[in-house]
Amino acid sequence: MDELITFKGYRDGVTLILNDREPDFQKLLDHLKSKLSQLNFFKGAVVNIDIGQRAALTPAELDSLEEILSTKNIKIKDIILNGSNGHKARESKNLLIPTYEKVHSDAIMVKRTIRSGQTLSHSGSIVLIGDVHPGAEVIAEGNVIVWGNLGGMVHAGSAGNKKAYIIALNLNPTQLRIAQYIGCAPKETGDLPRRPEIAYLQGDRIVIEDYNKMKNMLVDFFEGT
Repeated sequence: MDELITFKGYRDGVTLILNDREPDFQKLLDHLKSKLSQLNFFKGAVVNIDIGQRAALTPAELDSLEEILSTKNIKIKDIILNGSNGHKARESKNLLIPTYEKVHSDAIMVKRTIRSGQTLSHSGSIVLIGDVHPGAEVIAEGNVIVWGNLGGMVHAGSAGNKKAYIIALNLNPTQLRIAQYIGCAPKETGDLPRRPEIAYLQGDRIVIEDYNKMKNMLVDFFEGT
C-alpha cells in the first residue's frame, strides 16, 4: 500500500507529498497529524507541498493543513502539482490556492489555471478566471464561464440541465458537453481577435455563437438557469 504522507528532501528543501490516490482529504490530515507526532527533526522547517494531480486545495483544506503543520512550527512555501503528462508545476501558495467567491446562490468564482490532468468540478455554476489547458476538465451541474482560454474538456449541466451554457473569452475546447450532448468547437485558422463566445443547446445539438451578438436574444431563454 502506498504511503499516504511522505517527506522527501531535495536541493531546495523538504517536500511533503500528499498521496493523490486517496480521495478522503481528512484521512490524509489525520495521517499527517499522527506522523508529525512521531517526528521532531522537521520542527521549524519550511516545506513545499506536492499535491500530485489534484486540481487544487480549497481554502478550508489549506487552513487545516497549515494548522496541523503549525504544531511543529512548519511553514508552507510552495505548492507543487503534477499533470497527467508528468510535467510538474510549482506556484506560490497564495497564487495556486483558488479564491472561491459566491457569485450566485450556487456559483463559485475560481482564480487559477487548470492544467492537463486536472479536474475542476462543482455542484453549481463555475466562473473561472484563468485558462483551461488541453487535457484538463471543468465540470459543473450549472453553467461554466471561463475568463480566459478554454482549451480542455468542459461539461455544463452535468446533472442533465439542458438550459446550461458555456461562455469563454477564447472557446477552443477539445470537447464540449451540455447535459448528455457532446460537441466540439470548430477549428479556426489564422490570428483572430479574442471575442467571448457562448455554447448552448439548440434542439439536440450544441451551437456556438458570438456572445456579444446573442446576449440580448438569450436573456429569456436562460432566465432561471
